[in-house]
Amino acid sequence: MRAAKESATLSAVPGTVKLGQSVHVKGQGDSDGLRYGKFCVQDRVGTHGAWHTVTCGRIVEIDGAEATADVKVKATHRGVLQFRGVLDGIDGPRGGHPTADQTTDIRTVHVR
Repeated sequence: MRAAKESATLSAVPGTVKLGQSVHVKGQGDSDGLRYGKFCVQDRVGTHGAWHTVTCGRIVEIDGAEATADVKVKATHRGVLQFRGVLDGIDGPRGGHPTADQTTDIRTVHVR
């Protein structure tokens, strides 16, 4: 039995910004276990608390394609801003109930 191929990555640059500057966040993911998927970028202020979805890319048929998202986020609070990516499995090409399939490592940006 072959293991399902899956991957999800996220980058957030630069790693340090001044208050009011933007962070460029982009990511992608795929999984043999999904037919349709979308990749979402989430953020939170600080290192604890709820994650909030910033944006999601379009729904793609995963067969040979990656789900992607690309966004610029303005830093509005001093301290730490964290980002993660989530690859959601979707019921069909026009949407449906999303189910989290994979979550990326957390990327931390310092806001001065």
